[in-house]
Amino acid sequence: MWSIFHQVDLGHVSEKCVYDMIGNPGRVYRMTMVLSLGCSLAFGQGIAGQVGVVQTDENIRASENGILLGRMIRGLELNPLALRDNWLEFNLGGWVWEQSLQSVDRGDFDLVVSIAQGENIRDNPQGEIIGRLENGTLLRFIERVDGWIRVERAVWIWARSVDVKNSNIEPNNEDLKAGEDGMEWLTVGGRDLPILDAPNGDTLFRALPRSALTVLAREGNWAKVTIDGWIWAPATSEELLDLPVIVDIEIRDLAQRREELQGRVLRWDLQFISIEDADEIRSDFFENEKFLVTKLVDSENDFIYVTVPLNLTKVVTFLSPLEHIRVVGRLRTASEKLTEAPVLELISFEKIPS
Repeated sequence: MWSIFHQVDLGHVSEKCVYDMIGNPGRVYRMTMVLSLGCSLAFGQGIAGQVGVVQTDENIRASENGILLGRMIRGLELNPLALRDNWLEFNLGGWVWEQSLQSVDRGDFDLVVSIAQGENIRDNPQGEIIGRLENGTLLRFIERVDGWIRVERAVWIWARSVDVKNSNIEPNNEDLKAGEDGMEWLTVGGRDLPILDAPNGDTLFRALPRSALTVLAREGNWAKVTIDGWIWAPATSEELLDLPVIVDIEIRDLAQRREELQGRVLRWDLQFISIEDADEIRSDFFENEKFLVTKLVDSENDFIYVTVPLNLTKVVTFLSPLEHIRVVGRLRTASEKLTEAPVLELISFEKIPS
């Protein structure tokens, strides 16, 4: 069901110590989405000196598609330095808690993020979080204030996730191909394209290469398109809301009752191991979707993967390896194709005594 797009951002919710977000599962619907296609466009020259705004939570890297350094939060304003091969370079600056850093001598860098789970970077000491840095990220020292250190370094971000104001926008014909019949349609080329809710709006999801899009209207270099596809929602969706949460079901029972339990809300006490990003070989995940690797408490081999929605990615980074958590989630699949482990879609979690 994920052959057309990567991921849908259904909005943001307020953070609490325990998250309670059980939503309404729907039926299996064939849906037509009316959207703005913004990523058939490429930034023009003269990018330096302009202002960009990160449109969706996005990774930052040491070079174009290079080593992962961290992740920036949607809404961050940045000043682009260069644009190359759809990657945008900018100078990242902010404040990091001093105890999470160590001194190093690595060429231009004199600090490194030393805490295992990474650390937040803020706009001011004890200020707003603008992103999170991975363990091992090298930085330059600028100044120290009351236990906080201001740091900076040049980083790269996927240009299509940044709205650069007043940039010269030109069509990129390599990304789209137009139909030749009476109805105008576009076929996504060799790279996936973000689909926006309006011109220069928010990213809803990304259309995969070779996806077919029907054009409804045009506004300058923007095309309003539809995507005809399917979403998963069991036929028993109305009854699911009234059913109790299933607690501590045995892993071996999932395979025998997979059709009955698909889409049901389950609760398990789990031991957290790590946070991972799904790669392209994991067909039961979105590409680069974050998920928790966990196993049942007091079990050695019963592993469970828990996918993390965008609005919870920041909070799960505070989990420590081997910590016990009580997880409520909707069953995506009883047996992941690669490892045969169950996959839950995270709804809520809380820490519990080990």
